[in-house]
Amino acid sequence: MKCIGGVLAFAMGFAAISGSAAAPAPKEYFVYFGTYTGFQFINKGRPTGKSQSKGIYVSRFRPDTGEVTAPQVAAEVVNPSFLAIDPTHRFLYALTEDPLSLGPFLDKGSFVNAFAIDPATGKLTLLNTKPSGGTSACYISIDKSGKNVLIANFGSGTIAVLRVNEDGSLGEQSASVQQTGSSVHPLYQTGPHAHSIDVSPDNRFVIVSDLGSDKVLVYRFDAAAGSLTPNNPPSVKVKPGYGPRHFIFHPNGKVGYLMTEMGGTVITYAWDASRGVLTPIQETNTVPKDYVPFAVGSDNHSAEVVVLPTGKFLYDSNRGPDTIGVLLVNPSDGTLSLIEQASACGLLPRSIEVDPTGSYLLAANQATDNVIIYHIESQTGRILPTRQTLKLDAPVCIKFMPVE
Repeated sequence: MKCIGGVLAFAMGFAAISGSAAAPAPKEYFVYFGTYTGFQFINKGRPTGKSQSKGIYVSRFRPDTGEVTAPQVAAEVVNPSFLAIDPTHRFLYALTEDPLSLGPFLDKGSFVNAFAIDPATGKLTLLNTKPSGGTSACYISIDKSGKNVLIANFGSGTIAVLRVNEDGSLGEQSASVQQTGSSVHPLYQTGPHAHSIDVSPDNRFVIVSDLGSDKVLVYRFDAAAGSLTPNNPPSVKVKPGYGPRHFIFHPNGKVGYLMTEMGGTVITYAWDASRGVLTPIQETNTVPKDYVPFAVGSDNHSAEVVVLPTGKFLYDSNRGPDTIGVLLVNPSDGTLSLIEQASACGLLPRSIEVDPTGSYLLAANQATDNVIIYHIESQTGRILPTRQTLKLDAPVCIKFMPVE
């Protein structure tokens, strides 16, 4: 697919995608971008350098046209590599992944920042900052009640829960778990590396992807207490060297999808919501067949997986071949079939996100300092680059929020 923006954005409301009974989509959304603000260690021979980013940025997005305004600084903060917005849309939580920008092996500790959102401008006001409970924090999420912030710490292989106070600020740590285990990769899997942590649709379980141990772990979650207890069974294994990274549930709550970072696959799981049990039912390759690694022994480093609000299509980002995979979701069992491998129109597409109407996909290319806006064809799921590209140093996370 060519990366020449020649597709004109056009109106496509939420009702046109999900049915006429759906509520109309907001006219505007805020789009928040997390970035790296310091030196980047980029693999596969890609150039390294000092990012000029100041922290979290915000743009305005119109789903009727696909127009996105130029990013503006929402808050100055060090390395806000992952973001989460609470269910009331009043607060945003961001990691400070590594204050010295030296990577997981030299990190002395990471932090979580709580911000109040200005509903008129989208700008952020810092409420407070707390330790993340480990090193090289790489992922943050919020439970359905909005009372708990969950953190995955890659460097230390720990997960943690922080309580949320009534004013949105961060309270005490209510849970901390040291992951265990290792796997076959001599660099990335000598110990546990928690890479994501998400609650189940009913808020009763927590799913943790651990890249270092090649496990997807399930915990029982008590939202009232903010506590985590290993489920029975406590985990499911993936193939050695696959490196679990991110996990997402299908909108129907019956199926989940795991992106493996080094395996270059999306694994489809049936989800037993009553017992909190994942059962693998399919593996789908996300890497183009003609992809040649940069060097012998190098890895694909797939990054993100997202599903349309309708549940019809799934998208993944792949930082080795620099592609975005488009996959059709079987409505009967959630299994996947590849539609296309589209160009990311840049290097290292770390984060991708679909807007809440399901009309557009944004891709953050970390190494080429750009965010590409694609239009999604509603019938085929294919993505076409629009005429707009955002310039932003080291973008690594994208989150939408309605302007209310």
